[in-house]
Amino acid sequence: MTVPRPPQPATRGGKMQALAAASSTRAPAPSRARDIARRVPRASVDPRPSAVSCSTTRRFGARRAENFAARAAVFDGGDGVPFFALSDADRASELRADTEAILAASRDRRAILLPFVAGRALVVAVDEDGSRPGVRFAPAEVRLRDVRRSADGEGEGDEGDEDPLAFERLSFLGFREEDGAPVFAAEVKRCESLVREAVARNPAVIGRVGRGAVDEAIVAKDAKSVGPEMSRKDAGLLAAAASLLRWQRNTRFCQKCGSPVKIVKSGHKAQCADSDCRAPYYPTLMPAVLTLCTCGDYALLGRNSKWPRGFYSCLAGFVDQSESLEQAVAREVLEESGVVIDPSTVRYVTSQPWPFPCQLMVGFRAEVAPKRVTVSDAVCDTRSMNTPSEEYAPSCEVSFPPTPTLDIAELRDARWFHRDWLRAQLGKHVDPREGGGREIPVGEIALPGRHALARYLVERWCDEPNVESPDSPAPPPSVAMTDDREMPLVPTTNRSFAFRVVEMNLPTKSGGRHTVLRFSPTGGGGAPTVNDHARLDAACEAEAGRIGASLRLLGGGQMCFRGGEISESAEIDDEDEASLLIVLRNGGGGDNGGAEVPRVDPELVRALVRRAYPMHDILIPGAFEGGGDGTTEQGLARRYQY
Repeated sequence: MTVPRPPQPATRGGKMQALAAASSTRAPAPSRARDIARRVPRASVDPRPSAVSCSTTRRFGARRAENFAARAAVFDGGDGVPFFALSDADRASELRADTEAILAASRDRRAILLPFVAGRALVVAVDEDGSRPGVRFAPAEVRLRDVRRSADGEGEGDEGDEDPLAFERLSFLGFREEDGAPVFAAEVKRCESLVREAVARNPAVIGRVGRGAVDEAIVAKDAKSVGPEMSRKDAGLLAAAASLLRWQRNTRFCQKCGSPVKIVKSGHKAQCADSDCRAPYYPTLMPAVLTLCTCGDYALLGRNSKWPRGFYSCLAGFVDQSESLEQAVAREVLEESGVVIDPSTVRYVTSQPWPFPCQLMVGFRAEVAPKRVTVSDAVCDTRSMNTPSEEYAPSCEVSFPPTPTLDIAELRDARWFHRDWLRAQLGKHVDPREGGGREIPVGEIALPGRHALARYLVERWCDEPNVESPDSPAPPPSVAMTDDREMPLVPTTNRSFAFRVVEMNLPTKSGGRHTVLRFSPTGGGGAPTVNDHARLDAACEAEAGRIGASLRLLGGGQMCFRGGEISESAEIDDEDEASLLIVLRNGGGGDNGGAEVPRVDPELVRALVRRAYPMHDILIPGAFEGGGDGTTEQGLARRYQY
């Protein structure tokens, strides 16, 4: 498929006309020489007949030197180009089939080679400094002229089949935008020692290593794992080279006739060697959708079984044949989490190349319809601080996300996380799959690194205002401990807490009604008593008075946090992880010293608790009078016997 190009300068049109004219007169060499000379500075070209000296014309235009300073590994460096995109090179794709032009580029004295050994990139450890935050590695680039084996530097002849650096084995990536140097990549396992010696002699590499010997700083690393620790431009070049060489290694035989294939077009095409077949093959590209599903102020994140405990990301999957990107979004979310999205809300955000091995990640946002619970007056005690109780509506409605139903073959876990909770987690923990990643504490999560599209989608969403009361200057927290106590991410286990669900009605200009949950430890450590709930109610009334709100007590009960230890009954490693549990006893019967407390709809309690403790599973044991599902005998106060 031909992709329309943006308008080009007049010099490019003149170049293409010259190429056409030269082709019609069967004298292609001068035009090809002019073509390559436009990208190669005069001082950098060997004095050979096929390389004519001329000033460089770059496709992207001139830039100031400071624009090339390395940046930390963030998704978008401010130029709209995502991390891992080839952003520091003019691909010059129109030259790939022009053997003479590429040969002239390989003869350029400034041409560089990115070496790979068995699929791993050779990189060099560099000293960190303030101008390159987070940059710890750079490509172990080598001047191509330092490793060419033939005496005249052309790399052609009888030994081409044996020489891993022969011209036809080089893959052309383009012209480096910073200095116009042609960039090539090649597998150098059979001449690794020669390449390492050349790297150690390269002044550009020596200047970046600083202290220590260069040869000791050269290491072979996977391009995906080392990329976040490199500058954006270096990571993009290395990722493009790694993906191209991987495709070449995997494309050995014709899919139609089984004959060997030959890599042509400067490494970007494979063609069947059988003269009767000649089937062409091009680098594989696998589009995948990456979706951030939201439901009001909640976002759905998942974790597969191969990821470390506590590491979550957006839901993703590959696009099927005859399927639109929007259809793939809906199908993948449903397959992995059992959640149905609203098709009309699917919208494209941005994309990112992920050449590991050959994905193009396409980022989307999608909305999910919430579930709603109506809180009945029959289970409420109305207590007004500043507003008469009759001003309340007879019932209020609370919305929350639907519960995921996992396909364990797809995901190990999927949970809804509130925007406020995610905001507090951002930046606390690094991606544990990257170098230096530490174990994630129980009850907390880590997201992909800041170079990844998934992290970008989450951060952008967290920067948006809350859907609930976006104009309210300071709404009361949805879940909090009383007496201004700091609410821990993982409260003390096996400790009893009394909780109350209340509705606070702020003045209209400040944000309206808010259904919240308040809890505090019991005095004796056991089941909440009448005094425990009385103290809790008094604390709720005091809080409402401080913010000028009316108060309605809806119900309450007992809450106990458990877990956090490694399961002793784990049968497989995937299940050998810490689990957190909240046991909720909703309502109280008043027998045997227990407090008589109205019961609240369990779905409402779950929704509130999960807002503050999304990593905890919630168990509500026991039976309730009048039906446990909240649908029968609505006039009765439903109670749980402590």
